[in-house]
Amino acid sequence: MNTAESPAATQRIVTVLAAAVALVSILSLAFVLVQYMVGATPLTGLMAVGLYGLPVAFLLLIVLLLMRIRERRRS
Repeated sequence: MNTAESPAATQRIVTVLAAAVALVSILSLAFVLVQYMVGATPLTGLMAVGLYGLPVAFLLLIVLLLMRIRERRRS
């Protein structure tokens, strides 16, 4: 296992995970808004994904930033 490729692969995974969580969260919030507009009661699970997904994605981006800082200091 090449140690030079390991941080890049980990950073790529964290980036994709943060983007996916943010996208799912935004889509669930949009779906909740559509449900409110048509007068239906939105599902609590969708509301939870929307409320907690964006902060989780933000924390993942902070983790990614810290990983990049640590990598630059080592080189």
